[in-house]
Amino acid sequence: MEYLNNATMYNVPKLKTVVSILESNLDQFLFIIMGLCLLFMQSGFALLEAGSVRSKNVTNILIKNVCDSFICGVSYWLFGFAFAYGDGNQFIGHTYFAITDLPASRYGYFFFQFTFTATAATIVSGAMAERCEFMAYFSFSLIMTGFIYPLVTHWTWWPNGFLVQGMDYGGDIGRVGYRDFSGSGVVHTVGGMAAFVGAAILGPRIGRFDPETGAAVFIRGHSIPLSTLGGFILFFGFLTFNGASQMSLSKEGDGEAISLAIVNTMITATFASFTATFVYRIPTFGSGAWCITVASNGAITGMVASCAGCNVLYPWGSCALGIIAGILYHIWCWLVRSLRVDDPTDAVAMNLGGGTLGVIAVGLLDRNKGVICKWNRHSGLFLGWQLAGMFVIMAWTAFWSAISFGIMRWMKILRVPEDIELKGLDIPRHKEPGYPVESYGHGHVEKIIQILESTPMEVFQGYANMMIMPQELDDKGPYEHPEIEASRRNSVAMRDVHVDSVHRKSSVSIQNLYRRGSYEHPEWRPPFSHQLNHIITEVEENGSIDNSGFAKTRTKQGSISYEHGIPLENSDIKANMTYKGHSLYTIGENESYERHEDMETNKHTGSENNKHTGSENNKHTGSVTGISPATITKF
Repeated sequence: MEYLNNATMYNVPKLKTVVSILESNLDQFLFIIMGLCLLFMQSGFALLEAGSVRSKNVTNILIKNVCDSFICGVSYWLFGFAFAYGDGNQFIGHTYFAITDLPASRYGYFFFQFTFTATAATIVSGAMAERCEFMAYFSFSLIMTGFIYPLVTHWTWWPNGFLVQGMDYGGDIGRVGYRDFSGSGVVHTVGGMAAFVGAAILGPRIGRFDPETGAAVFIRGHSIPLSTLGGFILFFGFLTFNGASQMSLSKEGDGEAISLAIVNTMITATFASFTATFVYRIPTFGSGAWCITVASNGAITGMVASCAGCNVLYPWGSCALGIIAGILYHIWCWLVRSLRVDDPTDAVAMNLGGGTLGVIAVGLLDRNKGVICKWNRHSGLFLGWQLAGMFVIMAWTAFWSAISFGIMRWMKILRVPEDIELKGLDIPRHKEPGYPVESYGHGHVEKIIQILESTPMEVFQGYANMMIMPQELDDKGPYEHPEIEASRRNSVAMRDVHVDSVHRKSSVSIQNLYRRGSYEHPEWRPPFSHQLNHIITEVEENGSIDNSGFAKTRTKQGSISYEHGIPLENSDIKANMTYKGHSLYTIGENESYERHEDMETNKHTGSENNKHTGSENNKHTGSVTGISPATITKF
């Protein structure tokens, strides 16, 4: 026993060294793993925003989300981290530029803080979706991640920052300063305020507010499943967001603090979601329906509000915070609409509304020094510092955001032109539609006119007032939102669309196009119809062909929910679709050609109805003349 005791005493320094190394590695492991989870959170933002915009702008919003992370990687590495966590004064840091001389043991910390920065920047993209120039957003993202956000973190999360230092009041009170555990103010108030200022200066989307009454017009996003999946990913991300903000896993009490933070976050999100959903069920405040978007956004608002104090609130305090957050979400949505600010993703309500609430809630519900829990002079001063810190952060962000966006607007580089906004940003700005029309179909009868299966077809979408010329089909894009299009036509059913054929070598008559049924995918149909019940009634090749049997094998009567077009080659046959004197579509086709594969199955030689054999003008004996590629282009 004495030998073991001597051996243990002899190895104490070595054991301490080993324990210290393990603690350091464990903390770095926490930063890396939780940082990876937070980076995955970016996919949640991307899906939520993509589902909340119209299909013609999906690529645009996705590339902004992707670039946010990598823009942040450049700017935060070069100078953002130095401003935030470099040694310096109470206002700004000035060491570790490009992480030069940063100890290797702090690389994990750098990566973790980088993911926080990317989150703050991404909030802005949703509020400015569908009408902001990509380079303008790119420029602001650099400013946001390299300057605006890093200085806020230096004030609040670096030990010598002036907000976290606060003031020493002496006596029993001691030092009181601003506290924000995982970023209700530092991350979400910054992102929400920048989003509000950017959306206000940018202006609303075309059609968002009635020009005469100012009433808000609801513009639907194109995919509820995408936005809901994005919300679920954000739920997961927020739990790691708040849990990892303990910044350590090796010290006594770290496990309990992380567990409390995660549980409080879950409770706040739960009650916020239920409250927001039930409030929306009240006809006076909502539609009276159970809305999945409101349920998801309410939960996110609650999680944002929980960030500042999830480590110091009682669970019952998180419950109360969630109920208030669910109500406040609707108030902020109403306020933003009343100010005629267009926010397609409700980013302002969720982040600015939830963020400011979270900062205030710490001063009220902190179990150690909150006003409600303690009710003394120290708690009053603490609440005052929370309010002061919140206003400083809001003012700082609003000032630099207004300067940045204001200069861009003055230079006329902030907003896309009106015609591009109406057509959608995906094709004009990125040449890459989020949902290419030609990628849809089940492999059988997929086009309005398809008789010969061997003819390759390429689907395009046309713009209004486009001439039917092949070279002009390069500029193409999705139509405007179907409900706006429907309102402009006063929901009048389009019936009895006639085709006036110009008889050359071939012509096709399409009759009985009806508008009926619910809206379908906006890129799958012409704007005046949603289901085209079509019948190919006549195929002419210098004469009439009895096509009753042909139609059974080559056509399928049913609904077609998308617009078709095929590139023209030497087009010289055209047919005009008109409705009440207005030209809607033009069908053009090439010269007909013989389909040899049909010779065995479609024998018309000797037919009483189709006597083509021996004709000098029509040498198509024993075959069905196929209709060559056609183009349908919207006028």
